[in-house]
Order: sequence, then structure tokens, then C-alpha cells
Amino acid sequence: MPSNKETLFQDHICSFLENEHDYHVLEKHELPDNAEHIIEDHLIEFIQSTQPNTFSKLKEDYGADAANEILTALKNELEKTPLWLLMRNGITVRGVHFKLYKPYPRTGTESQFGAYHKNKFSFKKEYYFSPLSTHRIDLVIWLNGLPIIVIEIKHEDEGQNVEDAIHESFLKRDLENPIYTLPFLFVALSNTEAKVATNLRSHNSFLWFNAALVNKAETEGEYPVEHVYRHALSKQNIAKYVEHYLLFVPQEEEQTASGVKVVKDSFTIFPRYHQIRASKKIADLVGAHFEEKRQLGKKYLINHSAGSGKTLTIAWMSDLLDSLYTSDGEKAFDNIIILTDRKALDKNVRDDLELFSHLGETKINIAEKSKDLARHLDNNRDIVVSTIHKFSYIQDELKKSDELKNRKVAFLIDEAHRSQDGKLALAMLDQFTNTNDEDEEGDLKKLDISNQVYVAFTATTTAKTVSFFGNPIDTYSEEEAIAEGYILDVAQSIISYKTLYHLRPTAILPEKTFPEGVLAQALQRIAFEDESIIQYKSEVIIQLFEEEVKDAIEGKGKAMVVANSRKAGLLYYQTIKAILEERDADYDVLYAFSDFTDEETGEFIEEEKLNKLDTKHKGKVIEDVFDTDTYRILVVANKFQTGFDQPLLSAMFLDKPVKGANAVQTVSRLNRNHADKEQTDILVVDFTNSADDIFDAFNKHRKGSPYKEREPDKELLNTVYADIKAYGIFDADEISSYVDQYLEAEREARKRNSEADALLSNVNQQYREKFRKALPDIEAQKVFVSLLSRYTKLYYFIAKFFELEEKLHRFVVFAEAMKMVLLNRGKISELKQYLKDVELEKGALTNKQEKVNEPAGIPQRPGGLRNGNPTVPTRSTIEEMLDSIREKYQINDKEAIIIKDICEKLSKRYDVVNSIEENIHSELYLKTRAARKVKREIKNEYISREMFKILENPLYNGRGGIFSLMSNTVINNVKMRMVG
Repeated sequence: MPSNKETLFQDHICSFLENEHDYHVLEKHELPDNAEHIIEDHLIEFIQSTQPNTFSKLKEDYGADAANEILTALKNELEKTPLWLLMRNGITVRGVHFKLYKPYPRTGTESQFGAYHKNKFSFKKEYYFSPLSTHRIDLVIWLNGLPIIVIEIKHEDEGQNVEDAIHESFLKRDLENPIYTLPFLFVALSNTEAKVATNLRSHNSFLWFNAALVNKAETEGEYPVEHVYRHALSKQNIAKYVEHYLLFVPQEEEQTASGVKVVKDSFTIFPRYHQIRASKKIADLVGAHFEEKRQLGKKYLINHSAGSGKTLTIAWMSDLLDSLYTSDGEKAFDNIIILTDRKALDKNVRDDLELFSHLGETKINIAEKSKDLARHLDNNRDIVVSTIHKFSYIQDELKKSDELKNRKVAFLIDEAHRSQDGKLALAMLDQFTNTNDEDEEGDLKKLDISNQVYVAFTATTTAKTVSFFGNPIDTYSEEEAIAEGYILDVAQSIISYKTLYHLRPTAILPEKTFPEGVLAQALQRIAFEDESIIQYKSEVIIQLFEEEVKDAIEGKGKAMVVANSRKAGLLYYQTIKAILEERDADYDVLYAFSDFTDEETGEFIEEEKLNKLDTKHKGKVIEDVFDTDTYRILVVANKFQTGFDQPLLSAMFLDKPVKGANAVQTVSRLNRNHADKEQTDILVVDFTNSADDIFDAFNKHRKGSPYKEREPDKELLNTVYADIKAYGIFDADEISSYVDQYLEAEREARKRNSEADALLSNVNQQYREKFRKALPDIEAQKVFVSLLSRYTKLYYFIAKFFELEEKLHRFVVFAEAMKMVLLNRGKISELKQYLKDVELEKGALTNKQEKVNEPAGIPQRPGGLRNGNPTVPTRSTIEEMLDSIREKYQINDKEAIIIKDICEKLSKRYDVVNSIEENIHSELYLKTRAARKVKREIKNEYISREMFKILENPLYNGRGGIFSLMSNTVINNVKMRMVG
């Protein structure tokens, strides 16, 4: 018999099911006596009471055997179909279709609720499931006589927990018995924790089902796992599992690279607790509000960590929202629109949504292209999946439809912190918004969103996001996701290097001052784009990859190199590729970037061409190519730092400073789980001295949102508007006239008429000239344009909250256009021009140091935009900043990277140059004899500097080491000079 406290806990749950949920307690004579553990009388009684006409039809043909025909058909179907799927879809018996349960009704009509209430929920504690064994199950739940949930109970005060329930009460039993194959849920429950599984293949089948990192009772006198027996086992929730939540993943056959066919068994997905909680909470809140007010007009924020199963949560939520009706049958929503900020809806999203096939062919509609989105909206599809970017493409078409303005729409927004900033979000909102007429003063009224609901998801909240959507109403923290094993902790420790650099002018620099932050960043970029420093770091990367990453994840580990710029990324790619080729490595590297023009060579560099995506890889996208075994390193420049899911990624080399939410998003590319991936496989290496910033960012967001809701200050927009007008450059008539002409040009351009645009181009010239005369100093011009930019950013945020004067609405058109017109973007900036006369003098990389995260409690911080104007930045000359950098980074001669000095010296030395020039057309000579000779001279240069340890360092003299890279650089320098 169970121990006393375990029995006490078990009896408490049973009492709760009976008294709070009104479950039927099975008597001994009611227990099933068949191998399938089906309570046949309950099932037939349910069918007769809910489908009398259908049962009578079967009875006409089969008389007293009608019930047996149903039971025989059910047992035959169970041999090939999961029981819960038969419950959802029903069964056909001799051409007659029967439902095995009645779903919780979408509308509140008496007849529908009457049918639902005829479902019979029953349970038996201490269920002896086999005459051949004395084993018993602590608790079994039936629905209409069909076994659906099996629960094993432990009490930690008796020395047993959920793991004991799994190993002793589940895995050691006769798992071929139907009581362990027919139910859709198996629960291992202690008095403090819970795990659930949909099958009993192994211990790994059980997933955590806790309500928080530490479960706590919500009601006095209840156990910490109250959420399980109060909520998860409620009749309504169980009905929703069958109707909405359970997902069937069919058997899948895959072919390996070697041609072997691998069959993956079918399985069932059951939601995690926070997925049920969040989706049901939103549906309940929206449903109650719509029932009472007959309008929508609500915004909600869901703060769910990476690894939370967000796409499935969104899909389940969309199904629940689409199922909302009032008590008198009014549907709450015409459209549910799922918005992601990913420009291409990736395979992960598509695969997850395809699991909802039970909703019907037309229920979930994916808009691959803008025209798809327009068609789905025009056809009034229930659930539409799109990207926020597509709204801008079809904005005008949508505005033509008055019918759209009256649609009741729910927007479920993926990654709120990225999707909801700026005019794309406001434009999207505007398509489905009724804007009230002007009031007596001519001011536009506040946007009416009474026919909309916004639900935004984010793993890293921002102040703006919290201000717009409010405090998160549901949180599943990164701390919980890590504790439950859904993601790995990527911020435990960081291998930190510090990049030191001195810069020198090659010409006389002006005494002109620049904002210190802008100047420091520009000078840092010179050092981080230096070929010699990148060569050194590349060798470090390959060395660490070989030592720490190559054998990770059972020899499948991959690494990402985050470059400071596209130019730096190209150098990394070329250098790493050269190292791997010289070493005859069995893996390769890719470079992900947006196409750009090399400023020095004028060459247009394309991602597709550089990685041979169009030829060697037959048009595949780079993420799919990286997924193959061949490619183990991916260099990125402003790409794939967010929204990139590659479970085999276990290492990241950061050569770009990251802070705040960006740091969390970037480093979290490593946290995706894989069957062979261990916590010890994670490696984060930072070359930018950003380790502390990264730790701070993770610690701030780890427990949930660090911000609290606060309404933004509307006066900020008026203040910036007044600051711009105070310059007195353009008067009210000029602004109004320009807006009219701009809007006219836009309208005519859509008609393919260029006349208005040509006129506007001339007006742009006039306004630019007036601007330059009023502000001849380039820095003053930049300050003014930055004010215009600030105005537009504020406007697109604040306009979501307040009714604004018409002049402010019109002025954003002027500001948006002028910030592009007033400064001639075609010319190289003044600072950029001056920095052409600055070069690296000396660089160094400090010895690696492991930094360990020691998280501290982070206080809640208020959200919203900061009050007041931004502070004026401190300014410095280039020379002053160069001196400041020298003082900050002390570099002694022994630690200096002198690769560049030696390469430049040998590239000019007569004997070296002459030998290369005489054999310039012989690639074989250059790769063998010339390369060996140059490498020998490189070593002599280090000897002459008494840097003897370098000669013994495998980073330098190993195969594909720095000496080889330097030799190639010298030969290429000479070749380039000859071509030039």
C-alpha cells in the first residue's frame, strides 16, 4: 500500500475531482472487464443519449447487436489509429458515423451545452489493470468510458519524486497492456512537481509540466501542484485537449546521405503547461470582454523565452480565438492574422502549422507573397499567416476596401520588440482601423481599435514594447526553459579576449570635432577590419574549433563567427577558407551577408555567388546549405543574429560588440536543443571585451521582463516638433505645400505617371539649397536631420497611443522625406573621408580568460520612453581620440601583432619582390618555392626581433598557420602592385 502522506495526497486529488470538477467515482461493478479497459456501458449510454437518431438507424439493421457493432468497429480502428484521434473525428460503423464525445461548445446555446454536459468524466483510484499482476495504477481517468489519462502519484516527504513515478510506476510495468497505449496522457505527479508524456517509449518521453520554476499553490490549503488537478484536469480543459490541443505527427520516412531509409514513428504532441495557460488566458480574457462590451480593442503581451514552443502556442491561440462566440452566437473575429517579422516564413514555422491539418484545408492560410495575402483577406479566410513587411507592399490595395475597416481582427505578433517598432506597425494597424472624423478644432481623433485585438510575443521585452502592449500577462522565463531542459544555458561562461589597438594618422588631420561615440566606433572599425588582426583571430578560431567544437555534438558541432562589418566578414571568410584549404580540412565555411560593393575595389560582392549557392548548391538558401555535414563554420555580418534555428550550432565567436536585448538574441542562437547536444558543448568566445555586457543582458531578462508599463509622454513629440520649427528654416506654408506635392507625386507614381515626381525632384533641390544656406556647417546639418529622424521614430510610437493634431500627422510626411533629401547621401561623409588617413599602427590580442556569470538580482525598471531631450554628446578631434585609445590600450612589443609590419616590409624588399615578379605567371612556383622562401624570410624577421617563442607557436608555424597566411599576403601584395 502507498505510504501515509502519498495516500493523503492521492485522496486529496480524488476528492477534488469528485467535489470540484464533478467527476463520477467508479464503483467496482462499473470497472471494465475487457482487454482495452473500455467501460462499454458508459460509451453506449453516451452515444444513445447524444445521438439517438443515429443509434436508432444502426439498430434498425442490427437490432440488439448495434452496441456490439460499435464496440467491434472501435476496437478494429484502435489497431491503426490513436484513441484520442478517434474521439476527435468519430468512427463510422456500417456506414453510420458516431461521435465518441461532445466538444465544449463554441456558442452558448442550451442544446449544445446540454450535449457537452452529457460527457461522462469518471475516475478510479488504485486501478488493478491486469489479472496477471498485482500492480495497480494510482489514478485513471475515463471520458465516456474511454481511458484517456493515467496518473502515478508520489510524495517527496516519503522519499520519492516524479522520477520515481516514471521509473517505478511506468517504465517497469507491462507497457504492452492497452492501459499504457490507449490514453493520450501519462502523468508523473509528486506533491511539488509534474511531468507528462504522450507515450511511454523512454524516460525522455516525459516532459516537465510545471506552472513555474518553483510551483506554489494558488489557493490556501492546496498543494504546490494545484495547477494540475485544478486546471489541467478540469473537464473543460480535457475537452479542449481533444478538440484543439492534441496534435498528431504522422510517420515519416527519411533517406540518409548514404541512401539508408530511416522511419520515424508517428507520435502525439501535448502542450506544455505555459502553452495551455497563455492561450487559454487570452481566449478567456478576450471572450469575456467581447461578451460584455460587444467590442474588442485590447492589447496583450506574452513574455515567453526561446525554447518555449512559441509557434505552436500562437497556432493554438489562433484556433481558440477563432472559436470564440458570444452566448447568443456572435463570432468574435472575422480574421486571425499571425504576423512574423521574418521576411521568409521559414521551414520551422511551416512545419509547425502543418500539424494543424485537423482545422481543415482553408483554415490556416500562409501568405508566401503579397498577392497571397491580398487574396486571403479578400476571401475572408479565418487564419492568415504573413510577415509584417507584406502590409507595406499592399497598403494602397487594402486602403481601397471599406469592408476591411469593419473587420474584427486579432493580430498575433511574433517577436514584438522587432515587429512593432516604426511605421510598418502603424501602417498595418491603420488598414483595419476606423479613424473618426475631425472634431470642431480640426484635430484628428484617436485611432479607434475597438474592432481589433493585439497579442504580441517576445523573449526579450523592451521599454517600448511594454509601453504599447502593457505588462506581460503570461511569462515563461529563460530560467524556466533552461531548468526544464528545453534550451541550454549559453551565458554560463565566456572565453574573453581583449582586442588592443593603436592607430596612427598618415596625413595631417583637421582640428574639427566629432561626437565621441561616433568617432570611437568608426576608429574601432578600422582596427576590426584590419587584415593582420583578422588573420590572427582566424587562427585562434580554427584552433579553438578543432579543440572544442569539432567533436562536439557527436562530431556534428557547428560554429558562427559574428563579424563587425561586411568587409570584416569577407576577410574572415577568405582567411578561414585559406586556412582550411591548406590544412586539407574535411569541413568548410560559408559567409552570410547582404550584398554590398567593396569600397576599395568597387567590386559588387554577392552572397549567392561567393558561396556558389546558384551553381554548386543548385539554388538552395544559405541556411539549408549550412545544415549539411560539409559546412561547420558560418561567418555572418548583420544576418542570422536573430530568428535563426540551427540545433547543431554550439559555438559562437563574437568580433562585434553586442549589448542589451541584441546580446541575448545573438548569443541565444546557441541555445537550441539537439538529442546529442550537451551543456558542455557550448562555447562562447568574445574578442570585443563585451563579456560583462552579455552577462548583464542575460541576467536582466532571465527571470522575465525587466520593464514595467508606463504610458509614454505625449509632450515629447511636441517638444521635438518645436525644436525643429525653432530653426526657422522652413515655414508652415512651405511644409504644407511640400506635403501636398509629395502625396500627389506618390499617387501619380502608382499610376505610372512621372510628371509629379519630376516636379517634386526640382522642389527637393530648392529645399536642399535653402537648408544649406541656413546651416552651412555639415555637423549642424546632421543635428537638424537627426531631429527629423527622432521626430519620425517618436511619431510612429506615440501615434499608437494618442489622438494627435493634424499638423503633427502631416509633419511626419515632411520629416520622413526631408531626412533623406537634405543630406546628399551620395557623397562620402566628412568623417569617413578623414579616416582614410588613419591606419593601424599596432594591435594585440590578450591571452584568453574565462569569465563566469554570477547573476545578481535585477530590479524592475519602468518602461516607456525617457522624458526630456537627449543629452548633447561630448565631442573630440580625431587626434584626441587616437591619444585616448593609446592610453586605454597599453600594448608592449612582445604582445603586439606585427603581422602587418613584416608583410609590408617584405612586400617592398627587392630580393623577395624580384623573385615573385620573375615567376609571376607560374602559379606552381608561387605556391611552392616562392611561398617557402617568403615563409623563411618571415621567420627571420621574428628572429631579428628576438621573438623566438613565436617560432614554436603552432598558431604561427602549424599547417595553415599565420606564417602561411603572411606568405600568401606578401605574394598577393606584389601581384596586386603589378596589376595596378
